[in-house]
Amino acid sequence: MSLPRKNTRSDAAPSGTRRMLFWGGVGLFAIYLMFFLVFGRMGLIAHTRMVDEAERIEAEISRTRHEIAGLSAEVNSLTRNPHAVERIAREQLGMVRKGETVFLFEPGGTEPHR
Repeated sequence: MSLPRKNTRSDAAPSGTRRMLFWGGVGLFAIYLMFFLVFGRMGLIAHTRMVDEAERIEAEISRTRHEIAGLSAEVNSLTRNPHAVERIAREQLGMVRKGETVFLFEPGGTEPHR
């Protein structure tokens, strides 16, 4: 009958080395995973950039919708109000009615001489 052997340093060393290699591998995998969670193609930094871009696009869409609403109101005004058409013709095209006199003032002009 043989007696059970006690663990000696030579028996414990391979088990301790394996444990150290296992936890070292787990640590390296965790570092690899964290790196790609932060810097990867769909990582935290990319996500932050995409959120900023989405907010910028939403603001641009809002401005464009506001501009469209203003242009639609102007179209409705021009199609239903003849006075609005006349105002545009006078302001932008310089048109006048028969018998009207137009005075043109140049910006930054000098005062009349006395």
